[in-house]
Amino acid sequence: MESVPEFGSEVERRRVAIRLVVDDGVRKADAARQVGRTRQWVNKWLREYREHGDDGLVDRSRAPKTQPTKTPPDAVAKILEIRESLDDNSVANIGALTILSELERERFTPIPSLRTIERILAAAGVTRPREKRQRTGNKLPLPVVTTPGVWQQADWIQDRWLEGGIRFNSLQIADVGSHGVTAGQYLDRRLLTAVTFLIETAWPFLSIPQAMGTDNAFTSTTHPNNPFTIWTRVCLFFGVEVIIGPPGGLGWTNHIEAVNNEWQRKTIWIEHFDSLNALRAGSNRAVKWLNTRRAVLDPDVCGTRYPADYIANNRHLLRWPPTFTVADHVDRHGNLHIPLAAGRVTFLRHVTEHRTINVAHTDWPVGDSVPVGGLVTATIATADHRLAIRHRGETVKRFDYPINHPIIDPYHPPAEQSLLHHV
Repeated sequence: MESVPEFGSEVERRRVAIRLVVDDGVRKADAARQVGRTRQWVNKWLREYREHGDDGLVDRSRAPKTQPTKTPPDAVAKILEIRESLDDNSVANIGALTILSELERERFTPIPSLRTIERILAAAGVTRPREKRQRTGNKLPLPVVTTPGVWQQADWIQDRWLEGGIRFNSLQIADVGSHGVTAGQYLDRRLLTAVTFLIETAWPFLSIPQAMGTDNAFTSTTHPNNPFTIWTRVCLFFGVEVIIGPPGGLGWTNHIEAVNNEWQRKTIWIEHFDSLNALRAGSNRAVKWLNTRRAVLDPDVCGTRYPADYIANNRHLLRWPPTFTVADHVDRHGNLHIPLAAGRVTFLRHVTEHRTINVAHTDWPVGDSVPVGGLVTATIATADHRLAIRHRGETVKRFDYPINHPIIDPYHPPAEQSLLHHV
């Protein structure tokens, strides 16, 4: 076997191989054998030599000419400038996500990642612990729901920004028992938009629940004694109890808030979208993963780990909407007319220092049996035209409730008991 001479360095070995091929006319395979390498190795360095001359045979530094992890000074300055401006606004969020949204709104480029913004804020010493809300009164025991089609929650992620300064809102509706998730992105936050998504997208996948939990934004109207917005009417029409959480939440909407965060972590926190269609495509990918790939359930209880499978396995037990296209029922003024059906609308409210609660722009006296700050449920039974206020499961007040609408039977009968019957 032919011996291979010793070389002082790899560069010297390359130079010998190139000299054998270029100057001496030795075949590449023979040259490779003489320097103890392969023909492919000779081909590689021959290409480098022909492109760069003798310099091509010297190892080049693999370190980038610039530091890709070092944020440009103008970006750091801009981040801190926005942070300072947000700090001057008493109602603004001051976190990294808000700063990221402002950068997108102002079309600043390049947009740094969320973690980069967090690192810059920490390095500048302008982070602060998250402030906890001051909460008073007793926390309402949450229902324990482990099956689909019982309790759903809806909420908006409001006023986020696409690249180019386009503002959007994302509506999430989630089923508590199955952990199923739906999400839709829109340029407006109208109730007609929410209702269309509910009937045409959310319920055909999640099923119609026994109860729908929301905040006051879904039921707020300018009509005294009339909380029956189009959202409320649609829920009642399909036999769904509407439950409106108290201001501040008190954990009542924890499930949907967790879904909102999870959706953001898999969409707008990691990717910048330049159009609503691109965002919707990214959202659909995230929602599909949350429903089909997220192992969130206990298979011993649910028979599966995945929300979509849990819903599908119980499909025969669930309530489903008819084929219904909202646009076919909207008048020329853009209004959807839904009759008022028999059902329950339940408000969770804290008792004020005047020992009253506010429901639909009206103060209702609670009496002395409930302490100030105590949490009560106030349920309007549309069929009976009555408002019942309960504390710890006991009825403390009943009132006639003015409803100037004819009441019809719902498409699906409501549950015999309220979701809050355990209170």
